[in-house]
Amino acid sequence: MAKHIRPENIRKVTRHIFDLPTLPSTVAKMIEVIDHPSTSAHTLNTIVSSDQALAAQVLRLANSAYYGFPRKINTITLAIVVVGFETLKNFGLSSAVLDRFARFNHDVPFDIYLFWEHSICTAVASRMLARETGYQISGEAFAAGLLHDLGKYVISIYFREVFEDVVEQMIDDDLPMYQVEEQHLAHVNHAQIGAWLVEKWNLSESIVSGIKHHHRPDLANSHQQLAWIVHYANYLTKKFGVGFSGDMSTTGYRDGLGERLGLRLTNDALVDEDYYFRKLSAEIEKEQELFSLIRQRTETEKNDTNSYEPDWSEHAASYA
Repeated sequence: MAKHIRPENIRKVTRHIFDLPTLPSTVAKMIEVIDHPSTSAHTLNTIVSSDQALAAQVLRLANSAYYGFPRKINTITLAIVVVGFETLKNFGLSSAVLDRFARFNHDVPFDIYLFWEHSICTAVASRMLARETGYQISGEAFAAGLLHDLGKYVISIYFREVFEDVVEQMIDDDLPMYQVEEQHLAHVNHAQIGAWLVEKWNLSESIVSGIKHHHRPDLANSHQQLAWIVHYANYLTKKFGVGFSGDMSTTGYRDGLGERLGLRLTNDALVDEDYYFRKLSAEIEKEQELFSLIRQRTETEKNDTNSYEPDWSEHAASYA
C-alpha cells in the first residue's frame, strides 16, 4: 500500500478527514488576541469564561503551589493576572490539543503519555531557546514545539500499516524516522503532514514553517530562525530523556546550528549543551502543571471504555 500513495493524496487525507480535531473556538480566539498590545485581562476573561472547562483549568493553575498566591483565587480575571498572558495561552493551547486528540489515544500504536511528555518538553525548550536567542514571539516557539510531531499521530492512525513498516525499518537501519517515512510516503514525512494540519487550524505561517522544517531547518525559505529553534529543542528534549517521540535513531543536530541561532559556545567552539540543559531543567521545574495535565488526560482515557476508534483504513484507501 505504501508505495502507491501519492503525496497530493496524503495531503487530501490530512485536509479532508472530518474527524481530525480542530482547535476549539475559545482557544483559537485567545491565541488570536493575546499578543495584541491592547488586550486586557478583562477581554481575556470574557473569552475564557465562555468555556467552563478551560475556566476551571485556569483557576486551578492560578491556585497551584507554584504561584503561591496568599489567598484563594476565585475569579478568572485575577487568575489571568496571576499566571500572565503568555502562560495562559500556552496552557490553553496544550489543554486544547490534549483534549482534542484524547479520543484517538487507544488507537495509536505507541505510548501516548510519553509522546505528549516529549511534545510538552519540546515546547518548553523551544520557548526557552526563543528567549535565549532573541526570537520576539516566544509563544509561537512554544506552539511550534508542542505541535511539531502531530504528523506522527496522523500517520499512525490513518496509515497504520505504513507506520508499522516505518518503525520496523527505522530500528533495523538506525535511520531517523522522517527519512524512513519519506521512503514509504512518496517523499512526505510527519513534519510536512503536521504542517498541513496546523495550516488547517489557521495558525501563523511561522508556526507552520517551524513544524514543517524542524528536521531540516536549512531548507526553510522563511521563518528559518523558528525552524532552527524547534530543531534544537527537539534534540535537547531527546538527549535530556523526557518522554519519547517514537524515533529510536541516534540523536543529532544539523551543522551550523550554533551560528544560525547565536548560541552560547564552549572554549572549543562547540554548542554549550550543559548550559542549555541546565536552563531546560529549570524551565521544566516551573511547568509541572503542564506535565500534570498530561497525566490527568491519559489516566482519564485509560478509564474511558467508550473511547473513539477511527476507521483509518477506509480513509487511507479512499485516497491511495
